Amino acid sequence: MKYLSKDPEEWKKKEENFLQREREKTRSHRRQGMYFLLLNIAIVLIFFFGLRMYYSQFPSQKSEMNQLIIQVESPYTSGVPLDVKVRLYSNRNKSREVVLSDFSLQISGSEGVVYSFFQKDTVRATLDSFSSRLLFDLRKEAELTSLKSGEYTVIVKLKVDNEEIFAQKSFTSVEKYQLVVDGLLDFYLPGETMNLVIYLVNNTATVRDLNIQSLKLSLKESDKTVWQQELPVQLKYSEVGIGKDVKIADQINHSFQNQGRFVLTVQCSVNNSLVSLSLPVICTNEYEKDLKKVKIYSDLPKQVNIRNLPAFSVYLQNTTNKDLFFFIDQIDVALPPSSLSYQKKSVRMWLDPYSQYEIFKFLPWNSPAITQAGVYKLTVRVYSGSDSKDFESSMQVIE
Repeated sequence: MKYLSKDPEEWKKKEENFLQREREKTRSHRRQGMYFLLLNIAIVLIFFFGLRMYYSQFPSQKSEMNQLIIQVESPYTSGVPLDVKVRLYSNRNKSREVVLSDFSLQISGSEGVVYSFFQKDTVRATLDSFSSRLLFDLRKEAELTSLKSGEYTVIVKLKVDNEEIFAQKSFTSVEKYQLVVDGLLDFYLPGETMNLVIYLVNNTATVRDLNIQSLKLSLKESDKTVWQQELPVQLKYSEVGIGKDVKIADQINHSFQNQGRFVLTVQCSVNNSLVSLSLPVICTNEYEKDLKKVKIYSDLPKQVNIRNLPAFSVYLQNTTNKDLFFFIDQIDVALPPSSLSYQKKSVRMWLDPYSQYEIFKFLPWNSPAITQAGVYKLTVRVYSGSDSKDFESSMQVIE
């Protein structure tokens, strides 16, 4: 029998194929829905545990309005000042006046308490809605640089309107010797020479005698060694202080003949232990002739209290997905009506894709620039060749 269209078997096969495709579509939609659900759950978990990892703390008692936040870097490297900050965060959606009293902070390790602070005086303060207020900055009170390796805990207590709140956070201290390479430029041009000075830093918790037996440097492009130098040094330094450095080599030179991306590795044997450091090195003749591919920005706050001045920075940001290389002729920063005036000349900059380069940092404990309330205007100008770029922002300082 002859069919003018398709025979029943063909129709049956077509229907089965259609149903199979629909089942696949349904499964695909279900998989997409499941992936979307898992993605949202992952985002929530990352946000939740990310905050928990960042702060590593939650209030040990319930407080609907207040929370103490402890900020400390972990791991902390012994030999440099320990940075601990304590902030009071307001969970209310409106500004309010509070009375603060009986503030205490304690840092303890396996051998007991290494630092304690107590302030019984009563302080009246204003807390803005969903914002934090800096209560304590360790670097303004003391310099702790000699913490031995191990686990430490920061415990903070405070009364807010006679309600006691407290929080704690742990961090790890690490002792080590550290190599520092001085004189390394962000990038080199073919034909230029790299001139290096090598230092060794005692980033341990005690004064040490340093016995340096050898120093080796190598420059690799991919897996190929293009230059190496080994110095059988025999240096002895007595009673090197905590955080102090000693010069172990200078006049180390290498001339670049070709463009390339290299890795500089420095290895040093000190007190029968091996210390190493690896750094990227670029040789290129493809640098920017203007500032069109970068922008200037700052984390300058819009409003601050004169008794609680924050640190802030100014950055040059790469707005592209490519490495950028600059010869910066001059950087000018001012903050009128304050006395702050900063200038830096002849800076080479290598900016990774979408990265930022800190060109200025304001540290309030180093500069008494802001002495009275008012509006301060941050002005920045960067020069490169015949091009320049400006940035302005304002900050209101209140009493």
